Amino acid sequence: MKRTEMRELAFKTIYSKFFNPTEEDIFANADEKGLEFTSKILNNFAEHYQEINEFLSSKLKGYTLERIYKVDLAILILATIELKYIKENPKEVVINEAVELAKKYSTDKSPKFINGILADIVKEK
Repeated sequence: MKRTEMRELAFKTIYSKFFNPTEEDIFANADEKGLEFTSKILNNFAEHYQEINEFLSSKLKGYTLERIYKVDLAILILATIELKYIKENPKEVVINEAVELAKKYSTDKSPKFINGILADIVKEK
């Protein structure tokens, strides 16, 4: 599977954790390389969840984490993990993939919102 597809599976897993803490076998069609990438994302999610939430909270202007659509929050967490911890892909690719997930799964305003937050994160580095 392509990284785009594996990233989408990781997003779905993060999003599903908001509602259902049990594991589903959503990785049945994943290859070994894709699973390795997804595992990196999910391991960082488990290890740095609180830190990521605090970091994202500091980037929100006029919002709290509780006010953000859960889909958008899952996408922001996924992209933050890639930008701060994994660092295997160019920042532009990570942001573009996050925006594409927002276009596919969230509201019409979400891509612009997510792009703005992630652009601020990238600028600070």
